[in-house]
Amino acid sequence: MKKTGNFDFLDDEKIAEKIIDFKDKNITFVRFFIPSIYCSSCISVLENLSNHHKYILESTVDFSNKKVGIIFKNKNLKLSKLAVFLEKIGYKPSINSESIEDNQEKIFDRKLIGKLAVSFFCFGNIMLLAIPEYVGAYEDVWFLENRNFFRYLMVILSFPVVLFSLMDHVKYALLGLKKHIFNMDIPITIGIVVLFLWSCYEVFLDLGSGYFDSLAGFSFFLLLSRMFQIHTHRRILSFDQNYKSFYPIYVSRICNNNNEAPKEEKILLSSLKKGDLIAIRNEEIIPADSILIKGIALLDNSFITGESHLINKKIGERIYAGSKQKGEIIYLKIIKNIDQSYLSLLWNKKKFQKKKLLHLNSISNRFSQYFTPIILMISIITGIYWSFINVSKVFQTTFSVLIITCPCALVLSSPLIFGNIIRFFSKKGFYVKDIFTMERISTIKTLIFDKTGTITDPNKEKVFFIGKKLRYKEKKIIASLLRNSNHPLSKKIFTELSIKEYYSINNFQEIIGQGMQGVIQNVSVKIGSQKYLGITINNCKETTVAVSINEKFSGYFLFRNFYRKGIKKIFKNLKKYEIVILSGDNNELEKKYLESILPKSSKILFNQSPEEKFNYVKKIQKNGKQVMMIGDGINDYAALNQSEVGVAISENPSNFFPSCDAFIQFNYLDKIFLFLKISKIATRLVIVNFMISLFYNGIGIIFAVTGHLKPFIAAILMPSSSLSVIIFSILSTWMVTRRFLS
Repeated sequence: MKKTGNFDFLDDEKIAEKIIDFKDKNITFVRFFIPSIYCSSCISVLENLSNHHKYILESTVDFSNKKVGIIFKNKNLKLSKLAVFLEKIGYKPSINSESIEDNQEKIFDRKLIGKLAVSFFCFGNIMLLAIPEYVGAYEDVWFLENRNFFRYLMVILSFPVVLFSLMDHVKYALLGLKKHIFNMDIPITIGIVVLFLWSCYEVFLDLGSGYFDSLAGFSFFLLLSRMFQIHTHRRILSFDQNYKSFYPIYVSRICNNNNEAPKEEKILLSSLKKGDLIAIRNEEIIPADSILIKGIALLDNSFITGESHLINKKIGERIYAGSKQKGEIIYLKIIKNIDQSYLSLLWNKKKFQKKKLLHLNSISNRFSQYFTPIILMISIITGIYWSFINVSKVFQTTFSVLIITCPCALVLSSPLIFGNIIRFFSKKGFYVKDIFTMERISTIKTLIFDKTGTITDPNKEKVFFIGKKLRYKEKKIIASLLRNSNHPLSKKIFTELSIKEYYSINNFQEIIGQGMQGVIQNVSVKIGSQKYLGITINNCKETTVAVSINEKFSGYFLFRNFYRKGIKKIFKNLKKYEIVILSGDNNELEKKYLESILPKSSKILFNQSPEEKFNYVKKIQKNGKQVMMIGDGINDYAALNQSEVGVAISENPSNFFPSCDAFIQFNYLDKIFLFLKISKIATRLVIVNFMISLFYNGIGIIFAVTGHLKPFIAAILMPSSSLSVIIFSILSTWMVTRRFLS
């Protein structure tokens, strides 16, 4: 029995704290660095740990950093036992003093670079040794007499190549078979084994020089493809890793200047550092581990634990990054610098990830399910055919089919195409999380838009107060309540009031999409919709926010909407899609205007609560519709997550958006049609890449089946296939994006 490593040191609380990101009484969230993560098979196994261990609740893979985040029940499972479990299934965590003290990982680990260097050395030398035979060196008597020296030298040089390749692929091929999955590691393993054994057979029996050059080239390009894949994923996942560079994310920092009153200033999340004091309002996410200094913290940790119950924190207690405040404004002191990778994982909303894992890289998955069985079938049929024609060629032709169809080029296709498209999109204000999201975007048929803050421009809205003129104290009371909310209408009224000093608030409550209430200066204040306040405003068909003070209706704020520039053209370009407008408003004038600019088949549903938006998305998905939801990321939280693709839109966001698959800057909304069109083209380009690879495989199969596959032909076809895919991916994505986005 294989001896497992000793991870007992992880049960030491001081050591465990350095790798644990979140811990409460029942649940712990930890991330391990797993060096052996390198392909989609690894992701599949590690994302489904909960199916293999009853105390593991969820697991998420950060591919580019080779990390797995695991949520587990800490009462039933020790951290050390979890590490042992991972080792037993073939994914041993790498834990040492360097990894504990420094979370920064290099883009490519040293082992991979070392393998690439050795593989390149062997490939180059084997090619030099093979070339003389290709150019007719047998006519030289000296070379003919010493041919075995060169051939055996090629055998020796091929050993490290084969060793590296088998170490990388055999284990994952077996894991795939155990899961009844025909992944790409299976044909790769078959190809490497057959190439090596057949080549040795030819050399030892003096039948030829074998295919060692093709084997070395194949291994070298496989390593290159992995480098490309890691590099592409890093570019793709830089949306997560370099979140600050893509988003103008701001935090409210408290400034104390000597004896002056504390002031708030908006700073970039990237400028936040240990020791800073920050203000967090209702529905905002805590960006870093902190200590509660002032206020009542009522926290939703569902982003971390998946459990929606609220947790109270007292002054002086620690609050973890990723917790969401549900209540009045609180003040925190940052005690730990921002862990960017962790915030990326929080943004990746694990609760809904399993639903979307079913669609992971589906083109490649569907293709690989058929590729391996078909190749094996062709190989068997070829052997049977030659058993009747010429028995001596049975093994040669059978193995030749397996040799020439190694799928190196197929591994490159999706990451290169989708990765390049994502990179071009990011330059135009549309940030897509990963290649799997890109593929889902290409299947979208239904577009759902929120109205307020999405297709309307909140900066151009005008606010009027209808009712008894408000005194300064009343304005101050209203502003003190509004400052705790992140709703677009609340923020707009708060800005219009221009109050700089505030009262403290008690018993704050907010029902998202309806309103809020609290007790200020012993006065009961309630602000929200007419329904929330239990009143009716006659002859008013526009957006309103009503106010009651001491349970007496004081008046209402009236909003005049302004739609974003070019909104008519946006909807005109999207006429081939089914368009739905979901809004919490109840304004007949707005509805009539939208009907005039939307395609005739569109639907407009007003007076929709966040829960009703969520239910509507769920309802049409049951009818087989693929949905993209575009909203402001606040009231549309549930609907964004339920959609196949949730897109958050903002121009100057002051809070975190963990609920979206993509983010679009407001001034690029008019290009949404082009983004959708290019995503469909990208899917076709991936298919073309497959066709290019199959074209080379087809030519090779013809040579193999007819018994004419020579080492020289294999040495040309196999590298050419990979190079063609790489060149096509780069040129095609550049041409497409240049045509539509320049």
